[in-house]
Amino acid sequence: MKKYLLILVILFSSAIYSQDLDFNVEKDEMVLEVNGMVCAMCAFGIQEGLSELSFLNNKKFKADGIEVDLDTQMIYIPIDLSKTIDALEAIQIVKDAGYDTVSIYTNFDGKSIKKKAAPKLVG
Repeated sequence: MKKYLLILVILFSSAIYSQDLDFNVEKDEMVLEVNGMVCAMCAFGIQEGLSELSFLNNKKFKADGIEVDLDTQMIYIPIDLSKTIDALEAIQIVKDAGYDTVSIYTNFDGKSIKKKAAPKLVG
């Protein structure tokens, strides 16, 4: 039984890892992969906090300027490239909402998507 469970976990984690290549990150976006964000209320709380980011370009998406994909647990944050981009500010907001940021995706040069593991914040 444990052997089958281990195989299932490996298959599931490889499916999650493969989603990295199934989405696009535009030059003026930062994408956060958030663990545990599965309902609209989760997304709403995080969106409210992220809408206050100092580097947010809230003209790209409607409403609060943040796009959330609950299926992939990805948050698309349009950024103003003329401002200082502070990923830790966004990660702290997600943490304050009770969730963990797993990865950060950027494409600042407009040519290639960069993935970084999100640092674990204490407190």
